[in-house]
Amino acid sequence: MNSRERRKKIMDELRTNKRVYISNLTNEFDVSSMTIRRDLQKLSEMGIVTAIHGGAVLKEGMMASAFATIDARAKKMILEKAKIAQYCAGLIKEGNVIFLDTGTTIIEIAEAIKERQNIAVLTNSLPVQNILSDSEKIQLFAMPGIYDKTISGVVGDMTCRMIRTFNVDIAFLGLDALEISMGVTTPNLKDQSVKIAILERAKKKIAAVDNTKINKINFAQICPINALDMIVTDKAADKEFIEKARKRGVEVIQI
Repeated sequence: MNSRERRKKIMDELRTNKRVYISNLTNEFDVSSMTIRRDLQKLSEMGIVTAIHGGAVLKEGMMASAFATIDARAKKMILEKAKIAQYCAGLIKEGNVIFLDTGTTIIEIAEAIKERQNIAVLTNSLPVQNILSDSEKIQLFAMPGIYDKTISGVVGDMTCRMIRTFNVDIAFLGLDALEISMGVTTPNLKDQSVKIAILERAKKKIAAVDNTKINKINFAQICPINALDMIVTDKAADKEFIEKARKRGVEVIQI
């Protein structure tokens, strides 16, 4: 069972019982407590649950209609991210060395490749490490560093130094903001340094982003838009942005 299916079942249980417990969910789904905590954190970010000791409760006032609206929106975004991830996974060939960055779409790529073989995966994402840790035929390199809970990954000088010791065939980047004039930007200075290091070492740089990240600007620039080789996004992405990116030599794929 992948993360999308598991979260749907958790939401179904919340509808019925109004609360869930980590211990029960780990037994039900046969996964680690870290995996369930990550699922509940995602539901919390969506405004569905409030964390309690050992679990979570459905937010007070979350009526059926509101729950249905959030559920539909979440399912739509999950489907779009999954399509993007499947396309990206298809770009990975046996023998490749890839980097999987932090971000929810990148987590979906990890889910999509976990049964593959003879791939070396470098990552600074804890969720990606957790997903791929049981994949016997994938060589997993976990980057060291200081944990940053805002991105569920590690950052810092140690992370950057380690990244710069590798040659990477494809880097899949999870990005917060892309805009034509300002390029790729982030609100996180430590993550900025990590992403710059990834760009330096990768032969091919691919941004895996849904349409909500396009035409947004944050204060710290990572790179100009034409530093990316490819952007993989969904069909709702802004047409003007896509046209301008293509004119700058960036291949844009809409799934």
